[in-house]
Amino acid sequence: MKNAITAVALLICLSLAASQDSSIRDAMAAELPIPPRGEVSIQGYGDSNKTCQEWTDGCRTCTRPESGDAVCSNIGIACQPKAIICARRTEPAK
Repeated sequence: MKNAITAVALLICLSLAASQDSSIRDAMAAELPIPPRGEVSIQGYGDSNKTCQEWTDGCRTCTRPESGDAVCSNIGIACQPKAIICARRTEPAK
């Protein structure tokens, strides 16, 4: 009987903890900044700058291989992105 009561109490505690976790997560998500509409994404930067072969925001780096499709790295957990810059352009044909 004592084990059954302990198990029920543990189950109630876990249920309460899980519900608190989701409400905290929802509150934190509401505080995330929304980028302005005119701001270009890191993938969109490569789409609008076809001569740029490698670009970065200080956290992620994207490259354009021979296939032409952009390949980007993942952002680090504590990295704060900066303005996107082109790190390498294609050389003009001579």
